[in-house]
Amino acid sequence: MGLSLGITGYPQSGKKTLLQILTNNSFDAKKGIGVATIHDDRFATLVKHYNPQKTAPATINISLIGDVTDEIIQEGSIFGNIATMDALCFVVRAFNDDSIYHVKGGVDPFRDYEKLINECILHDMIFAEKRIERLKQDKKKTAQQKEKEIILLQTFMQHLEQGNLLHGLSLAEDDVAVIKSYPFITLKKIIVVFNTDDSGSAIIDAFKRDYPNHTVHAVAVAEKLESEILLIDDELEQKEFYASMGVERPALHVLCDAILDSLGLQSFFTVGQDEVKQWLIPKSITAPRAAGYIHSDIQRGFIRAELMHYDDFIAAGSEEALKKEGKYHLVGKDYIMQDGDIVSFRFNV
Repeated sequence: MGLSLGITGYPQSGKKTLLQILTNNSFDAKKGIGVATIHDDRFATLVKHYNPQKTAPATINISLIGDVTDEIIQEGSIFGNIATMDALCFVVRAFNDDSIYHVKGGVDPFRDYEKLINECILHDMIFAEKRIERLKQDKKKTAQQKEKEIILLQTFMQHLEQGNLLHGLSLAEDDVAVIKSYPFITLKKIIVVFNTDDSGSAIIDAFKRDYPNHTVHAVAVAEKLESEILLIDDELEQKEFYASMGVERPALHVLCDAILDSLGLQSFFTVGQDEVKQWLIPKSITAPRAAGYIHSDIQRGFIRAELMHYDDFIAAGSEEALKKEGKYHLVGKDYIMQDGDIVSFRFNV
């Protein structure tokens, strides 16, 4: 599943440092791209249990999509880059350092956030307005087709004019199909990373208070501290350093959770002596659709799935013990996948 997260924000806000943290310092510096390995304790536990020849944790593609400046916004190319991403990450400076200039003259994270988000709202309003005008002149579409799309776009306009993001709207499947190819920015999942000096809990509380209607996932990351800890090779030393700084969870873990939550994803696992692999799938999909993420032939020829849940497996201690407890299940085409399912698909093509 080629998921992509685009990172942007004002100059000197910490975009590249965030890419370093997410990719564990392993990325293409020239292209500004890398791969983030999703941290999941369950995957690590399964690897220890099965000791497979190969391991394949879940990953997400990360791209730096450039600085946001007034000139670049006016030119408009950055919005085209954003439109290719599955999700968007704004990095907002919330740290104080007199040696690092701020493009807006001083540190004010909520001012910067509002400016960034309002530019996206304005972009979507302009696109919707232009699209409505084109539809009115379109002679290929029927009157009924045009009316339906115009009503939808007018709903978008009203929502945006109130300072809301399109992601907060509940859309029917046929509405999604209509606008699927359109470059609406605020329809995307958005993560806001406040780059802080400390734990940042106060800024997150204030953000939730001041922007209750904004359907974004806000997290605080002390990027400088996190990037320094990444240079420590010994895992035990890293944990001790985090503990000494009062950091409960590393930024990488917090960010992985934010990415998955924002994208509406959950995990299932395939296990064995040959390979343990983690798969990312949308929430609330059926077993055959989940099988399609492995291979289209498995979805097409789906017969059944044999599965156990991670929590049950850990509690029982082994597959054999789990089967004796009656918690190893056979499920059919209507089964809705649960986060943490460990699955073996049976198929015939």
